[in-house]
Amino acid sequence: MSLRYHRFDPSACGFPRPKVPVLAPLTAEQLTSKASLPRRQPWHFARGRYALRAAYEFAGVGPRGGLLAPAYHCRTMLDPALRLGGEVMPYRLTADLQADLDGLRRAAKACSTPPRALLFTHFFGLPRDIAPVADWCRSQDIVLIEDCSHALVLAPAVRTPASSSPRIGDTGRYAVSSPYKFFPCPDGGTLWSNDAALPRGEMAAPGLVAELRGLREALQQLCVRRDPPRLEAIEPQLQALDENPRHTGRDWTDPGGATSAEYDPASETASSLRVSRWIQRHTDVSMMVQRRRSRYRQWADAVALLPGCRALFPALPADCTPYMFPLLVDDPPRSFFPLKHLGVPIWRWDDMAVSDCPVSQRYRQGVFHLPCHQALTDQDMAWMTAAVARVMRGT
Repeated sequence: MSLRYHRFDPSACGFPRPKVPVLAPLTAEQLTSKASLPRRQPWHFARGRYALRAAYEFAGVGPRGGLLAPAYHCRTMLDPALRLGGEVMPYRLTADLQADLDGLRRAAKACSTPPRALLFTHFFGLPRDIAPVADWCRSQDIVLIEDCSHALVLAPAVRTPASSSPRIGDTGRYAVSSPYKFFPCPDGGTLWSNDAALPRGEMAAPGLVAELRGLREALQQLCVRRDPPRLEAIEPQLQALDENPRHTGRDWTDPGGATSAEYDPASETASSLRVSRWIQRHTDVSMMVQRRRSRYRQWADAVALLPGCRALFPALPADCTPYMFPLLVDDPPRSFFPLKHLGVPIWRWDDMAVSDCPVSQRYRQGVFHLPCHQALTDQDMAWMTAAVARVMRGT
């Protein structure tokens, strides 16, 4: 099946730069002198998308083998399979972003080439129930690839007989993560295997120029002193928007199934920067976890009584670290555009493969990804929650 994409182009909207960083910038308080490494070392890439490409290739995705992928996705989750010449078949999800097993079976039957791999994603860093999917994959001789790019995991610890139930990243034959989404580092993607040694490929170490550029970026973040956004500016900005309506962007369907602009074939075998790995080893992970969980709960409390929206996952499970706070809104255009013009940092998966999944159709523009990272200040949170409350109440 040839993929088609729903696309959204905001370039004509004139959105300002976000007033709060979407990902955590490097700050001195996040660093610690105690260095630690995972007990089992993963294979390092510049980005998780390139780690996925290696996993897909090991699994047999290509002209003679397809990929089953969640219908709600970022384009870069599909790009590596398209790059390998593989067929991509989206499978349905339930409203809580669990895999729909009946949808999985239908997607597998619809493939024109035998599906060789299935991508299973722990959305927003919250663990999804992988066991039934793992059982189904074993029964179909399909390689399970665990997408931990939204989870705080570099590589699973070595299992012992006393190990408890599997954690995120412990189940798939291959698993990938994206450390830069949690750690304040310039890049990073990891790949590991849970049942066999990884085939070793030729990885290109970053050159001196790239390392110096990454170091400069990190030092600049340490030196930046950002002015907090002002609560009193929300009302006049919204009034100005009412008086001068802005462009609402272009939404269309693209018949092409090529890789996205975010996928760079030249980076497929590039290793992550040494400065990124140093920052990961010297980040205070305990502080990161506590702060992210606290900010997530703060978001959940702030939107609990607001009209026209709800937390997609109001309760935060134990033993997980959230990547973003997902807010499900009833009328996306009514709230998305004023919030973006205010400078609220919102990510959405606007570019998405067309599928018959009603959940992905609803969530494509209806789920706002809001930051809950460890570098957010109390002023940042007060301003963001006030802006969301003001726009959602519309008064």
